[in-house]
Amino acid sequence: MLSTLARVRRRYARPDPEALALVAQARRERPTRAERALEALLNEVNGHALEGRFRREWVCGERWLVDFYFPEVRLAIEVDGGYHRSTFQLGWDLFKTASLEAAGLTVLRLTNQEVLGDRARLVAKLRQAWRKARANAPAARRPMRPPPAARTRASAR
Repeated sequence: MLSTLARVRRRYARPDPEALALVAQARRERPTRAERALEALLNEVNGHALEGRFRREWVCGERWLVDFYFPEVRLAIEVDGGYHRSTFQLGWDLFKTASLEAAGLTVLRLTNQEVLGDRARLVAKLRQAWRKARANAPAARRPMRPPPAARTRASAR
């Protein structure tokens, strides 16, 4: 078993981008029950309660993996199971959330119980986070334009 200091050193080390991409791919292939339920709900309410595409197990920055990410409004959704109740993991989650918010993302943390419980309450919480993210990312409302060179090539066709 690693000592706490060794775990902290390992956690704070800059991760290898290729390794992070492999971890994200593996997590996409084996979601938890709560992640599957939230993904189904997001697909169902997309276009009604929420707008835009979301990504599963998305790498944000060069360090963080988030469970769900809406790039248009920079909303990250994390689903926290029982593992996240330990003192060490709670501290790490606070650090991760603060880092993501400092980078301009809005972070919504949900427990497994919230995801698997009352659906109406969950949709309301998602809508509230969506509105907050949209207000915090005003440039995200404007559609992304391709670089000028790509626009001239496309219009020449």
